[in-house]
Amino acid sequence: MPEWLRRMRWLAVFVVTGGAMLYVLSLNFRPPAPMDMVQRAVVETLAPLLLAARKGTQAVEAWVHRYVALRHVQEENEVLKKQRAFLENELVRYQEAFVENQRLRRLLDFRDSLQVESVAAQVVVQNSTGWSRTLIVNKGLREGVRTDMPVVSDEGVVGYVLDVSDHYARVLLLIDRDSAVDALVQRNRVRGVLGGLDIETCELRYVRSNQEVRPGDLLVTSGKDGLFPAGVRLGIVKQVKKDPSALFQQILVVPTVQFGMLQEVLILKSLANFPAPWLEGTAKE
Repeated sequence: MPEWLRRMRWLAVFVVTGGAMLYVLSLNFRPPAPMDMVQRAVVETLAPLLLAARKGTQAVEAWVHRYVALRHVQEENEVLKKQRAFLENELVRYQEAFVENQRLRRLLDFRDSLQVESVAAQVVVQNSTGWSRTLIVNKGLREGVRTDMPVVSDEGVVGYVLDVSDHYARVLLLIDRDSAVDALVQRNRVRGVLGGLDIETCELRYVRSNQEVRPGDLLVTSGKDGLFPAGVRLGIVKQVKKDPSALFQQILVVPTVQFGMLQEVLILKSLANFPAPWLEGTAKE
């Protein structure tokens, strides 16, 4: 078939189809009247085609709308995820700030109750492994910190300064085996020396078998060792063992300070006029 004839054929189909569609559309503008045979033939032939084309167009439009809506929802989800992550981070930050503020408020109240010159310090590194149990704080010679200064928290005795650099100090903890604090049983003033045993327990040493110490007794510093002021909490008696053949009792004590959670401490710079009774009324735990 010649090329011009093929083109004429497609042109004829297009013209006939377009004309038929225009004819059907023109029926909407004609006054109401019964359709003749030609009109019915055209309508019956083209109506299904027009309906199918309309449904196809609607399906494509619906798919496009769904795709656009889905893309929009995905973009909104990404934005919401980022906003949620940001808000969660902010919430954690505010919670940390609130907890830190509560800790610092307790520490400041504790310092005010001491009425003694002191410097607050933050714990930088804590070493509770092996035999040495120490921590490093961020205050040193520049802030007036010296060796043997007592270190406390609002929970009780932490330890004492072992050595100092310009900006940092190393503190020997109460739970270290080389630690020794002159202690009293608050209830009946029985005296002994408290030293470290392990990372969670201390031992009250040199208490004679005929002296009364009971589980639940509160231990406080005696103030007689020339290092710690009197009346600072040390620990709670956990267990008492008496051996008839032994001169001294074996007394296990749980420190009042939670060393694994320490973040801020007070270094006491002067013990002058220290009010010994400030913890004498503490109830037994």
